[in-house]
Amino acid sequence: MKKVMVYLFAATSIYCSELDFAQGVKCELMLQPEGQIRVREVFVPRQSEKEMVINNFSMDVDRNSIVVESENIGEFVFYGFPKNDNYLSSGRTVFYKGEEHKLISSNPMIIENLKSGEVIINPGGEIRIKSATKEKGNALILRDDKKILDAKINYTLGGLTWSEEYNLYLDENRVKKNIVIKNYSDKKFENVLVRLPDGDDFLDRFDLNPFTDVNKNIFDKRASISKNFIYLESREKRNPELSLAVGGLNLDSSDKVKVFDEKGYLGQFTGMDKNGELQVKGLFDRDIQVESSEVEKHLGTRLKQRKVSYSIKNYKKEAVILKIFYDKLPEKWNELRSEEVYEMIGKTPVFTLEIPGNSRKDMKFSFIEEKN
Repeated sequence: MKKVMVYLFAATSIYCSELDFAQGVKCELMLQPEGQIRVREVFVPRQSEKEMVINNFSMDVDRNSIVVESENIGEFVFYGFPKNDNYLSSGRTVFYKGEEHKLISSNPMIIENLKSGEVIINPGGEIRIKSATKEKGNALILRDDKKILDAKINYTLGGLTWSEEYNLYLDENRVKKNIVIKNYSDKKFENVLVRLPDGDDFLDRFDLNPFTDVNKNIFDKRASISKNFIYLESREKRNPELSLAVGGLNLDSSDKVKVFDEKGYLGQFTGMDKNGELQVKGLFDRDIQVESSEVEKHLGTRLKQRKVSYSIKNYKKEAVILKIFYDKLPEKWNELRSEEVYEMIGKTPVFTLEIPGNSRKDMKFSFIEEKN
């Protein structure tokens, strides 16, 4: 691929072929890391000339991202104005989710629906400007010494993003993966082919309209899902938080993971800890109750022994794995003694307990605290 770009305002030759930005064919969307998408499409003129003009080039296209892949094109020129905030002046007509609105304020962003009269403060998604005149918009001019038969253009488009989404079904040990593509631009893609990040697999061709989200399933299969429950002493909650380890999946903190069981939707994951287990933030299981208490015994003027006791009740029918993180150790301590095996994760002792269904379990440990 070669990239030669000149920014200027240019007049086109009478010996040129013209077509519209909406007339691209063989369009592909190439999913990139961190939610970015590159667009690749071919423009074929009705009549071949040494100069090709693609009119009405969207202002949402990042000019610095444009690459002309056709080897027979020696120069291309961008004609028109880049997108900037000067277009966002009060009273302007804008498009939001495909409908016309009046811009009331830019800071904070306030718009009013021209049909319904609904006022929206800080709308989510992209705002598009409706042109105040009938002047021709941006244009991309391609030139070569020989007649141009076609041009393959590669670029990024503002408002076009993607993400991965997983649905976990705990009662079936099943996982479903979806690709979510959001087109918050004003460009319509017809019969578009989507290339997945690994470069070898594709999604079926489909249409992607402006201001539209498309959710496409990638796979639906059985998986090894182990449920753990996390109890952090510092939170002072009676119920532990749900944690899942999913075998065979490479998940990271940017992926959305929704969880379901036989009762329905449970919650959504928001991250992954260092042990590779996803944490559901704020989803506490009330069928498991943990009560803790501490007593102190002074051992002279600088030392004291602290004894910690736990009483765990599991009201579920099945056994559960409970991990207790005692994250309240003082700065100076020693001689931690426990009835249960534990591991140190950083400066925190972690106790992993198996609690049978419909049962109660007690656990104790102690340590020596040294005063400063």
